[in-house]
Order: sequence, then C-alpha cells, then structure tokens
Amino acid sequence: MLSFRGFIQTIGVTLIITLVYGFIIGFFNLMSVEWVVFSTFIVSYGSVGVLAPLWNKQTPYFAAFLSANVLTVLNLLFSVTVLRMQVLVDPNTVNENLLSSTVFAMLIAFLFMQINNRIERENYDKN
Repeated sequence: MLSFRGFIQTIGVTLIITLVYGFIIGFFNLMSVEWVVFSTFIVSYGSVGVLAPLWNKQTPYFAAFLSANVLTVLNLLFSVTVLRMQVLVDPNTVNENLLSSTVFAMLIAFLFMQINNRIERENYDKN
C-alpha cells in the first residue's frame, strides 16, 4: 500500500533538492542553459528514483511513477503560470515530458532497488 506520507516527503525533498541545486548552478553560472536544464532534470528525477523506494518500501515502483508524474505536472503548471510558456498547447511536449521523466525515475528506482537488495543479501550472508 502506498504510504501517502512517504509520497509527500518524496515530492517535498525533491523540490528542495531541485531548488538548492538550481540556485547553486544559477548563482555561480557554471554551465550553459542546455546543460543546466539537463543536469537539473537528472538531479530532480534521479532523486525521485532514489527517495520514492526509500520511503515507500511496499510499493517502490508505483511511488516513483506517481512522484515523477506529479513533479512533471507541477513543472508544467509552473511553466504556464510563472514563465508564461504555453507548454500545455502542444500535446507532444506534454507526452515527451511525462514519458522521459517517468522512465528515468523508474529506471533509477529499479537500479536503486537492485543495489539495495544486493547489499541486504550480502549483509544477510555475512551474519
């Protein structure tokens, strides 16, 4: 069963990580705009892929899926309301954003679960 508290924690911590990372990258002006967008994508949805299984042990993949979708919708709504970019007009843009973010977050969640299971198995074998 999905832990709603873990779901909200995942989204909240991911937003904080994204804001801090974006502030640091923007303040020091370290990369071009394309690399800033790409690295922010990796940091945001990578943290979703790690934190969702961490706080939702019973449904790790569904939590990663749902968190990535909610975070993508929040990003799209932010783009429409604050930046005045009409991203919701083109359905292909919405589809590409939802697909890429969900696939990446679930891939990271899968890798995290495999690494975590192997570590637990090795710790069990040692005892």
